[in-house]
Amino acid sequence: MDERERARYLALGRLGVGATMFLAPKWTGRTWVGRQADTSGAKTITRGFGARDAAIGLGLLMALEDGKGASRWLVAGALSDAGDTLSTLFSWSRLPRLARLTILAGAAGSCVLGAWLSTRVD
Repeated sequence: MDERERARYLALGRLGVGATMFLAPKWTGRTWVGRQADTSGAKTITRGFGARDAAIGLGLLMALEDGKGASRWLVAGALSDAGDTLSTLFSWSRLPRLARLTILAGAAGSCVLGAWLSTRVD
């Protein structure tokens, strides 16, 4: 599997996660913050995060298809994942144990992968 194919899978994953967050904010929000995700405000924020991830995933897919600009979308995704990583760390002690470990691993892993891929495509 080459780097462009990895980037495509990352984009599809981001698009899928984003769509799921947008369409099922209570369920996906609970995987990150626990029962606090049941509030209207938390659902609104979760949907916003989902829209962000879906937009970055779609932008990356289109850039890969066009053959230019994919590295910029990968950097944007890596930066948003870095924000998710830091947000998780800032609230570490107040998050459900399994959720914080899962989200930290996913966000940090996507951040590193996106940053690395950004130097390999285009």
